[in-house]
Amino acid sequence: MKNLRFFKLWFLIAIKFIKRNYWWFIGLAILIPVAIFVQVKFNLFYNPNTISLGLIGTYQEHDLPFQVTKLISEGLVKVMENGHVKPNLVSGWEVNNDATSFKFKIKPDLQWADGSPVRSQDLVFEIPNVDVSIPDEVTAQFSLKEAYSPFPSLLIKPILKHGSMLGTGPYKITRIEKSRIFITKLKLKPLDSKLPIIYIRFYPNEKVAITGFNLGEVQALLGFSNSKAFSQNPKVAILQKQDFSRMVSVLFNTKDTVLASRSLRQALAFISPQISGEDPADSPYPHTLWAYNPDSKKYLSNPDEAKSALERAKSNLSDEALKGEIILTATPNLEEVGNLIIKEWKSLGLNAKLRIESGIPQNFQALLITQSIPSDPDQYVLWHATQTKTNLTKYDSKRVDKDLEDGRKIITEEERRAKYFDFQKTLLEDAPAVFLYFPKYNIAYLKKKEAVLNKILPLTSH
Repeated sequence: MKNLRFFKLWFLIAIKFIKRNYWWFIGLAILIPVAIFVQVKFNLFYNPNTISLGLIGTYQEHDLPFQVTKLISEGLVKVMENGHVKPNLVSGWEVNNDATSFKFKIKPDLQWADGSPVRSQDLVFEIPNVDVSIPDEVTAQFSLKEAYSPFPSLLIKPILKHGSMLGTGPYKITRIEKSRIFITKLKLKPLDSKLPIIYIRFYPNEKVAITGFNLGEVQALLGFSNSKAFSQNPKVAILQKQDFSRMVSVLFNTKDTVLASRSLRQALAFISPQISGEDPADSPYPHTLWAYNPDSKKYLSNPDEAKSALERAKSNLSDEALKGEIILTATPNLEEVGNLIIKEWKSLGLNAKLRIESGIPQNFQALLITQSIPSDPDQYVLWHATQTKTNLTKYDSKRVDKDLEDGRKIITEEERRAKYFDFQKTLLEDAPAVFLYFPKYNIAYLKKKEAVLNKILPLTSH
């Protein structure tokens, strides 16, 4: 009885207190949900084990960039720096004698980020001219209409569970924000508590991304081209990673009246400069690739050979043609490199000029461009005469066509290497392009976030 009177007394005191201060309680009832919403939306309260990243480009759920998908999953295979393909989420594969059928076995005990087992029927593959069948829960079989020995290299893309954005880890996407059809922000939560929470913001172009970084919207900016953009900010550090998946080249229109001359193209290639601070390219392949031919013709910064080639060009080109304009078109981020090239071309007495355009023109004489190159030596789409949409130089060589056709049908590496050695030798002799350098992948970040950034960079590497 005494306890009941005690609780009744305190209850009456509490009611009286609330009546006297009810405005405070109403304010708190409004403020607490607002504070929770603001924290979830803007992450105002600092968590030391978080990082916000900025990426450039417009994306939807089905085409997220490799830097994101690599954080949430892995590919069935992985490609080493030398171009060799190794099993990753599969224990291995079988291929028939004519390279038209490939059977992959998924490793046992693999799990998706939600804890469910990875089964072959969970996987979706959208590869043109390839039929996919699922013999059992751990097998995926691919049937090709034509022989293609490098097929396993196409399965490097991180896998996702059908109908979801779940991968095999180490992260899972927990929030997506969009503007119309394009993703603007992502939140990635780690499966391992030692890893940081990641917030990703997407920017439509590099200029907007640099502004966003300077305004503090993100703590690290990945994949921008202007490495000097933050040179005056002592709080910002720049990390550069070598990227052998892209190459900066000058592509010649081999059907152009003047540049149809192989000798003139060779002269321009010999006189083109090596770009200081960059890893030079002397082949359509990086020097780390197993099919790279070190004995192919070498160009760049060779004025004596350039003059000899120009003399040969004069035998099949009129003086009037040689006095005409040679226009090098370049994208804005390559303007500085373009000016260096034009300076050298002019040193040969040629009427060379630089034109800056934001996109890839349909018609050009010479084009300074950054191109993606495949991890496998097969560059059929870039150089075969039938590939009119991707063979930008309009290069046409029966010998190169045959090398490329054979190289994608042969299974043994030794025989493939012989075909690609000959491909390089012929291509470089014909000089439909000047291979300049492999650009670096730039990352700007706040120095105070270096330790956190270092936890995730190895996860995003190719």
